[in-house]
Amino acid sequence: MTLPPELKNAAADPVELTVAGLLELFGERNRDPEIVGRIESTLTENGLCSEPTLLHGHLNSPIVVRGVGTTPEEPPDDSGEETVVPAALHIGDLPTARLPEGALVSLNPDDDIMTAHMVMMEGNFSQLPVMSGPYMLDGVVSWQSIAMAHARGRCETLADATAPAPEVSIRAELLVAIPDIIQQGCLFVRDTDQKISGLVTASDLSQAFGELTGPFLQLGEIERRLRRCVERMCPTVEELQKASNFKKATSPEDLMLGQVLMVFKKTDRWERLKWALPQQDFVKKLEALKNIRNQVAHFRPNPLTPEERTQIEVFASLVKYLVP
Repeated sequence: MTLPPELKNAAADPVELTVAGLLELFGERNRDPEIVGRIESTLTENGLCSEPTLLHGHLNSPIVVRGVGTTPEEPPDDSGEETVVPAALHIGDLPTARLPEGALVSLNPDDDIMTAHMVMMEGNFSQLPVMSGPYMLDGVVSWQSIAMAHARGRCETLADATAPAPEVSIRAELLVAIPDIIQQGCLFVRDTDQKISGLVTASDLSQAFGELTGPFLQLGEIERRLRRCVERMCPTVEELQKASNFKKATSPEDLMLGQVLMVFKKTDRWERLKWALPQQDFVKKLEALKNIRNQVAHFRPNPLTPEERTQIEVFASLVKYLVP
């Protein structure tokens, strides 16, 4: 597809229109997955994207075409305080949402029910998509759908055991999709080019949250113990505000980790702990931990590395030993 002239300057000057209006610019009227995939690919090739995607809302819903990575400007935060950037987890943040090319095992509508049995048993699959092409998700076959077909007294063909396949956009917010994942057991994921790229199961969800909450809980324990140290280092509100450079602080609970770090950098405060440890080394480790903490608190899509996880565990053990 060729980029319509009306969108040539959309990177610098976003274009606001409707879903139907955007389809019309490309000479289309329908939103089948293949058409949408071609339009999305053309936008991406030209450094553009649509917000929300073409599949969201109805034909008269508003949509904006803008440059990739550009967002409306927000007023700067000049409070001087450390803030947590709000960032929602998306379906695409789960590794199984976008599998490597050819890794998604599927059935063809022309396959028979015995083939489905064999493929599912060999791969230990609880469900398989039935697809007539990379864009066309015809349904899903599962052990449950097979059992229900037998219960109805007709399970002779693959179609007899094929149920509607629940799907979700790779850009959908994960928290919003959780009830559907739990209820359906599995959601098939449609990528930005509208191909079916993977699937998300309840098991994938459990594993992802385990990987997120483990470090999160450890970091929370570390911060609580460090704030107990700050109580000893700054027994008055005046000392606390001066050492942390946070004039609104009334107790250590008001401090972000970066402000706790500032207190530990003050030599006169550090000496009050009477720890037989080098201040510079401890502060260096705490600075590294603060950077990791920001990744976890901001919910970066890339998982922590084994080295970062080890850093958290080692520092948590050290602080627990110093502050039982």
